[in-house]
Amino acid sequence: MTQYKNILTHFHQGVFTITLNREEKRNAIDEQTMDELQDVLKNIPVNKGLRMAVMRGKGKDFCAGADLDWMRTTQDMSEEQLSRQNMKLQKVFELWFDLPVFTVAVLHGHVVGGAIGLVAASDLVVARRETRFRFSEVTLGLVPATISPFVLQRTSSRFVRNAMLTAMPFRTDKAHEHGLVDVVMDASEDQSIIDDYLEALNKTGTDAVSETKKLCNDLIFNRIDEPLDLYTAALLARVRKSDAAAQRIAGFFQSIEKKG
Repeated sequence: MTQYKNILTHFHQGVFTITLNREEKRNAIDEQTMDELQDVLKNIPVNKGLRMAVMRGKGKDFCAGADLDWMRTTQDMSEEQLSRQNMKLQKVFELWFDLPVFTVAVLHGHVVGGAIGLVAASDLVVARRETRFRFSEVTLGLVPATISPFVLQRTSSRFVRNAMLTAMPFRTDKAHEHGLVDVVMDASEDQSIIDDYLEALNKTGTDAVSETKKLCNDLIFNRIDEPLDLYTAALLARVRKSDAAAQRIAGFFQSIEKKG
């Protein structure tokens, strides 16, 4: 894999880990970080035994949102230039959301603004008890536009909506209660949680997981144009006739025969 400046990558025993690596900036996101995240997510080794992708932050915080010093340098851009730049971050969320493997965000410290887009686009969100969250956009006169589709597909909670409107901070207990966080952990528990999910994923068919995730995501964002009953019936038939499914079904019946 490519060596990056603002992120670290590691691939071991089916788990690909991406670590935000701007500790001195609290892992705040600038244009280079967006470019690097896009590149790594486009080139992640999905066909080399990958079962899970994990995103972390180095240092005291998961991510402090947008890099305000970098934002200051873009203030004179035209609306068209800013829109193209915003699309970069939107693309990062989309790539992470649609990655054809199980994705996990491991949170600690502060999770602010655009960082919550990465969180909401994850399949599993694990957070330390003391983690602090904040939709900070409106305090800068901005709108949480690029993150909203991903946040609202994860939770339509009135609490989360109001947190966007007020920029009031909240902790892991509230994030868990309202669907932004799936598992609350102590500092030393993250690896055991990942191991538990990895053990379950190792018993599944990788193609089946990928197809199931794509189906769920397409349904969530209404990306299926044909009649739904025809689409789902054809999808199941196609997958069932695949070599991977045939081997697993045959293995299942062989195990039953051995037990009998």
